[in-house]
Amino acid sequence: MTHVVVQTDHAPFLVPHTREAGRLAAGGISLVEGSWDTPDTLVANAGDADVLWVAWKPYVDAAILEALPRVRLVVRWGIGYEQIDTTAATRLGVAVANAPTYGTEDVAEHAITLLLALERRLVFHASDMQRGGWTPPEPGTIRRVSGRTLGLLGVGRIGAALARRAKALGLDVVGYDLVRSPEELAALGVEAVPLEVLAERSDYVSVHVPHTPQTEGIVNRAFLDRMAPTSFLINTSRGRVVDEADLTEALAEGRIAGAGLDVFVEEPLDPASPLRALPNVILTPHYAGYSEEAWTDLREEMCTTTIEFLGTGWASTIVNPEVRSVLRGT
Repeated sequence: MTHVVVQTDHAPFLVPHTREAGRLAAGGISLVEGSWDTPDTLVANAGDADVLWVAWKPYVDAAILEALPRVRLVVRWGIGYEQIDTTAATRLGVAVANAPTYGTEDVAEHAITLLLALERRLVFHASDMQRGGWTPPEPGTIRRVSGRTLGLLGVGRIGAALARRAKALGLDVVGYDLVRSPEELAALGVEAVPLEVLAERSDYVSVHVPHTPQTEGIVNRAFLDRMAPTSFLINTSRGRVVDEADLTEALAEGRIAGAGLDVFVEEPLDPASPLRALPNVILTPHYAGYSEEAWTDLREEMCTTTIEFLGTGWASTIVNPEVRSVLRGT
């Protein structure tokens, strides 16, 4: 019996899926490429699916999974998996997996690039030169990075990769993590500190936590008020872990020096967003994880997870392991 994988939505940066189709076919699995980003169209076209691959849409909830009783696994193209109702999936016996190693090196590179660009006022001076200017930095506006402190809010794969780069630049690194112990952080060369201390001690705070109920708005007014007026915030994780209104206010009032943001509460970012008008912000369009190498790795990880699951009934990338005893079809 041939297994069927359905790609739910058309993501321009992923097509064509020639590589994935060939890799799956070698294992007796067919790939159906869809453009069904609403629940109704997905349900109408994915009745034969054993596995769903989701880039961004639709939000895979209980109604979809109940209407597609053959589906046993949903895999997200990337690290975050908030596009899937994992609670409902577990209740219905459906495994959920992600691509946990995707973009690790790339996001770390992007975060360190934002840090350096913010401190060196790179965007302002480059733009000024392109406009014909020759504006020297104002006294006190640029500091040497070496010897300063980077605070990591989240020290998973990406946070650890950023810590290595930061230490090579001569930065001290402190971190706060909801899962890893102080001993684990110390082994990475990161000093474990409470959340409040991280805000107070850091010249640069880089956010690397997933979006969960526990982390939503973890960077809020209280956190920002503990940061120094000369400090910078960098977010390459998820927009909703930062209270965008609180951050916008802190930036506009100069309570922190600036921010480098690759992710936002609503994406694409509203053209009328006040963040776009702030001179002390660098904005990028959620591409920190993008590189040719990252895409190759991501495609391979999606295939490996799917082939492993359909061949053995389990995969190491499953994020709701409690589902194992109640998996559909077992």
